[in-house]
Amino acid sequence: MVRGNGMVGSRRRGVRCGIVDTPIRLTKTVSKGGCAAKIAAGTLRALLETLPTHAHPDLLVGHDLFDDAAVWRVNDDTLMIQTIDFFTPVVDDPRDFGAVAAANALSDVYAMGGTPTTALSVLAFPVGILPDEVLAEMMAGAADAIAAAGAFLVGGHSIEDDTLKLGFSVTGFVHPDRLWRNSGARAGDVLVLTKPIGTGTLAGARKNDEIDEASMAPAIESMKQLNRLDLPSDLHAAVHAATDVTGFGLLGHALHLARGSNVTIDLRADDVPLLPGARETLERGILTKAHTSTTHYVDEHVAGRGGLDAAAWWSLVDPQTSGGLLLCVDPARADDLLAHVREAFPHVAVVADVVAAGAHPIVVRS
Repeated sequence: MVRGNGMVGSRRRGVRCGIVDTPIRLTKTVSKGGCAAKIAAGTLRALLETLPTHAHPDLLVGHDLFDDAAVWRVNDDTLMIQTIDFFTPVVDDPRDFGAVAAANALSDVYAMGGTPTTALSVLAFPVGILPDEVLAEMMAGAADAIAAAGAFLVGGHSIEDDTLKLGFSVTGFVHPDRLWRNSGARAGDVLVLTKPIGTGTLAGARKNDEIDEASMAPAIESMKQLNRLDLPSDLHAAVHAATDVTGFGLLGHALHLARGSNVTIDLRADDVPLLPGARETLERGILTKAHTSTTHYVDEHVAGRGGLDAAAWWSLVDPQTSGGLLLCVDPARADDLLAHVREAFPHVAVVADVVAAGAHPIVVRS
């Protein structure tokens, strides 16, 4: 709620603007938040199919396979990765929102196996509705996250708008031998998920006051965490394909992996890690529009839905904001990779097997 001469609530510190009044909750200023506000995957795919494709020897990744970023060859040793991501608030605290927006945008570069280098802000701000201190706190949180990635915030563009939106255009680089795509999965690989699922339902519950801030805290910390794995060369090479999990849910992004690689993903729903409280909010029917739109997008491509209870299914299409990475990994190196990343990502888990292409790109089991 926003009132004149308000105060921005922050778990770290309050930001006072005039007389103390009701704390501003950013999620109350928008109708949809985070990656749950994405255009439905089916609508977006139909739109992209109308756009021209481009053939150029240095354009290695475009929009044809729904990969996470574009890739352009600079020279024989260097590839440039470009991506952009922005959205409305998914959390109430401005500093947290800035950190989540930055981590989410940086994730696309990590999902391609690269290292982010520069970031440009994309900002729409309701001047005169939200106090300037909100903007300062947001950008401070974002700058901290970008710096933690070893990248540089180098500028951006802003407009005045009725609805707050923040994101970043990120450029990174990778050696050609270290590039990951969503089209390299091999039958026999295992599918590793680095972060737990559930930010969509929990953010919806918090926005509607169905859970308190303490119950939302694990989801906020997960969204703020960078998807930086820092794998040594041998483990990096053991990853044959990758993507990150955002607004299209685990199944939507797994479908892109399966289609891009011409394989089937045999997924075990019980092995998918969930954030604390996520199953409970899903059982209570706390869903977003994206739960339904992603269900429509993936349903005909998935076998086994009838074997899951409703909450398990909704968890697999829960729209993630700054979710984890999905990695298709050589099974001989999977344990080593899990051990390497578990300290930073304690919920990392093997959630599926990659098998030869069958009648459906995805099979789900309880």
